[in-house]
Amino acid sequence: MQKKIDRRAFLKTAALAAASTSAGAAMLPDEQAAWDKWEGAPAPRAAGILSSSPVLQCPAPDSVGVAFSVSALSVGYAEVADNQSLEDARRFETGGFPVKQADGRIHQIRMTGLKPGTRYWYRVGASALVHPVGYWTKQSEIVWSAIHSFVTPGENAPSHFAMMCDTHAEFSQMSRITSKYRHLGAPFVVWNGDVARSKMDCREDLVRHFIELPENDGYAADAPIIFNPGNHDYRGDYATRLEEVFMARPSRERDAKYAALKRNFAFRIGEIALIGLDTGEDKPDNHPAFGGLARFRRYRELQGEWLKAQFVRPEIAAAPYVVAFAHIPLFSKDPNANPGNILENFAEWQADCAALWGPVLAKNGVQLVMAGHTHTYRFDPETPKRRWAQLVGGGRGGSTYQTLVDCRVDGGELVADVWNTDKDVLVATHKFRARR
Repeated sequence: MQKKIDRRAFLKTAALAAASTSAGAAMLPDEQAAWDKWEGAPAPRAAGILSSSPVLQCPAPDSVGVAFSVSALSVGYAEVADNQSLEDARRFETGGFPVKQADGRIHQIRMTGLKPGTRYWYRVGASALVHPVGYWTKQSEIVWSAIHSFVTPGENAPSHFAMMCDTHAEFSQMSRITSKYRHLGAPFVVWNGDVARSKMDCREDLVRHFIELPENDGYAADAPIIFNPGNHDYRGDYATRLEEVFMARPSRERDAKYAALKRNFAFRIGEIALIGLDTGEDKPDNHPAFGGLARFRRYRELQGEWLKAQFVRPEIAAAPYVVAFAHIPLFSKDPNANPGNILENFAEWQADCAALWGPVLAKNGVQLVMAGHTHTYRFDPETPKRRWAQLVGGGRGGSTYQTLVDCRVDGGELVADVWNTDKDVLVATHKFRARR
């Protein structure tokens, strides 16, 4: 065992050596004073530093992200294991090399090296930081959360997910949604757009919308959120900085030419392949509201190219069921409905996306597109001209009700139950056969 160095003896010896060679060359008395001040400073208080339950996000077959809020400058940790006692748990930390990342509000950690379709247990923690002397740092003991669990996606994962949309920061209504999907045991939740009430102008808006949801503590502690943006999620000065609170999909999921597609996803949960498509804003790029900043047209075209490539992947091609997600509907039976490519008002459906993506979905036997945006539940069955069905979830506003769609494979069919969460009533059930 290496002998512990006596710091004072070391400094005294070093000072004498320095004095014998070059008078005044060493600043050791000042260094000693700084060291004494650092050593004498109390450790930072860490009690109450965790301000939220963990929020699982952006799951992948071999990893899952987690974020949580804190009340003081700190570094974050996560421990994960394949057993409830966290025996032999692996520890992950905020940031990487060369220095751990400190933050006073949000910590984001990606737990990697996981196995597909496997249940894991985890906890998150934080240690507070203070600087008693300049940049010299002192760290508290780690304060840990309760232990939670999750399942990773994969072909052997449960064929079960829930979809919510258009929550618009109506937190009391959302608490009924989150209670419902927890009661139903959905292991994954797709948040299909319009998380923001109207827009997000500061970091605290992001924290409140995604992490510290009033009345919804623990809403994503055991079921990872798969986020697909809506038009309102692109509005406000901080909307383009969402990754500070809700991380993007892992970059390794896409080729370099698709680097901009940070929210698109395509992976299996059991027999179901989930594919996320981002319809973007509900007005054309040349609308004056965007001040010339919007580039959604090319963004949608790039997604069309990406979409074709997903069906070449063996696990997607072999999936018995494929469900695609788009916040703005890709079809409307109303001939007068706003198609999203005119300057007047706002889109009731997205004609450009339908033209770019619809034929690809049909060619590859996608059974169902799940959308939102209109705040009214409806179901558009498959037709000979449109070879996929569309289920639109309801949201806040007017006389409509907030929906939760619980989707699972049962009895050899894909079953989608639509719940009115305001009254906890099952509104409709839709069933789909496996792809040929």
